Amino acid sequence: MLPNGKLLLDANTGLVSGTNGQTVTSANIDTLGLDFVEIDISATTQSASTQAGSPSTLKIQESDTTVVTSFVDVVGFRGGSALSTSVDFVVGIGKTSGANAYKFRVDCRPRKRYLNVVATPTTTQTFYVSANGFRNEQLPVTAAKAGVLSLVEG
Repeated sequence: MLPNGKLLLDANTGLVSGTNGQTVTSANIDTLGLDFVEIDISATTQSASTQAGSPSTLKIQESDTTVVTSFVDVVGFRGGSALSTSVDFVVGIGKTSGANAYKFRVDCRPRKRYLNVVATPTTTQTFYVSANGFRNEQLPVTAAKAGVLSLVEG
């Protein structure tokens, strides 16, 4: 059985840019009625292919409302430059040429309704965030239900 997939956030809507040390936040991702969300992040090149050149923060936050101040970090999805009590994984070392890609796979069943991505680059970077939501119950039969302009199956 194929899971029901739906585009929740496209890379243009999820586009955020930040300078060195500036914290940037993606648009909210509404997970209402979904079982899982896959979040893809593509970042532009960074200044150095070292841990110090990678984003110092890359994490998922959640909230029951869209109020910015109500979002809190999701334990297990808090990335940083070194492990600590508030960092669950070390952000991978990026490249100085080409795109830097990151992926989060989130089980939404125990999560709050809204998610967003937070990043703190160590150099000026642009982050393209896209998200696809999935339900295991049914396969979408129309492009509108899948949240896209064209639904092609084979």
